[in-house]
Amino acid sequence: MRIHETVEHDASPQQVFEMICSPDYQELKCTRSGALEHEVAIEVEEDARTIVTRRRLPTDAFPDFVQKFVGDSVDVIETQVWGLTADEDGGHSASLKVEIPRTPVTMSGSVYLTPAGEGTEHTVEGELKASVPFLGAKIEKAIAPVIASSLRLEGRLSREWIEDASA
Repeated sequence: MRIHETVEHDASPQQVFEMICSPDYQELKCTRSGALEHEVAIEVEEDARTIVTRRRLPTDAFPDFVQKFVGDSVDVIETQVWGLTADEDGGHSASLKVEIPRTPVTMSGSVYLTPAGEGTEHTVEGELKASVPFLGAKIEKAIAPVIASSLRLEGRLSREWIEDASA
């Protein structure tokens, strides 16, 4: 299933990039996502910054047939690898991989921060795949809204983060 979600931030792509790469922001994102437990690791290399979050999330919002498949909670590992230099237009991009261990569900794609007027468009594009005979498409349809909700959360958190940073 193809995923394409965009939110807008009232900050420049560089400010949003710095926010996303902040350990404190990643901790806040994990906490506000309702994680029962979480870990954040950020590795800075010569030409890239790798952000890995591992969250244990409740499945109470999932449809019953998905809950039967995954149980009361799922672990979600999200890995973003960001280039450290901005694009020609001042934007930033990252590769994205989302894994749910002990399930056949993965997502791979890209994240883009592009200038949009006075702010930034934050776009996630990718392919969500549930490799389960007969149920794969239903599982993908059940999980896609969770991914969209996660990006909308980032849109809300960025407003708080930018306001706090400028205060």
